[in-house]
Amino acid sequence: MPVLELRDGGVLEYEDVGSGQPIVFLHGWSLCKEVFEPQRTVLSQQYRVIVPDLRGHGGSSRVARGEGIATLADDLIQLLVDRDLSEVILVGWSMGAMVAWESLQRPETDRVVGIVTIDMVPRLLNDESWKYGLQAGEDAGVFSKPIARMRADWPAFAREFVPKIVARDKAHERAAIIERTLRLVEGNDIDSMIRLWLSMADQDYRQQVTHLRLPSLIAYGQLSQLYSEEASVWLENNLPDSRRVGFADSGHSPHLEQPQTFNAAVQAFITGLTERRGERISGKSTH
Repeated sequence: MPVLELRDGGVLEYEDVGSGQPIVFLHGWSLCKEVFEPQRTVLSQQYRVIVPDLRGHGGSSRVARGEGIATLADDLIQLLVDRDLSEVILVGWSMGAMVAWESLQRPETDRVVGIVTIDMVPRLLNDESWKYGLQAGEDAGVFSKPIARMRADWPAFAREFVPKIVARDKAHERAAIIERTLRLVEGNDIDSMIRLWLSMADQDYRQQVTHLRLPSLIAYGQLSQLYSEEASVWLENNLPDSRRVGFADSGHSPHLEQPQTFNAAVQAFITGLTERRGERISGKSTH
């Protein structure tokens, strides 16, 4: 498995398979690169698929005190530069979308030509100015309460949390997805998870996304237990050059629950970008 030596002495483990235009997949909180196996297997037949274990997860370094989403974004930029990637499509699921948005504030992201977000919002916590965060209505006080449960019994917390990634009322039907995901979650470093949990709560990308000029695909599960469909509408209305696609039989993880449909949506998005670039080049050549 390839490993990138990070500037601060840490390591980033990643997969790099296939050839062609690169797609970099960024997983969600407490997961790892294995959750994109349905995408790696299929899309690597046409594209170069790169899937890192974000810091704090899988085979990568732990998250140290004071590190958070910005650190993960710095790691991502180093990966893009080290592998000399261009024309990159970023696909960020949940926390991975935050990492993508954060990374796009760096100058090196001229390497990125498009972004796909999966069931995520620019701010998790709700207040009087924002109602599209977590559906459970978490504010800062509520969001910090699970930390004691994480420390006391991480496997128990995982068994409570993981079923929420699948479609509402379909936990029994999606039992295999839940069990596979649980096995990935249970081995995490608890301190890393807590530091990233708190870092996610601190993020607010509402202003940044309104200035984002990259083409964006907003993928969301219509049966999500975490975010409302109205949240995806807000993103589409406020994110320039974006469109949204809903997955009728999915919750928070359409890439796992409807992988064929999700893969087709990503392929269509990339094809559309290629056609647009071709039209711009053709238009310039006629003048």
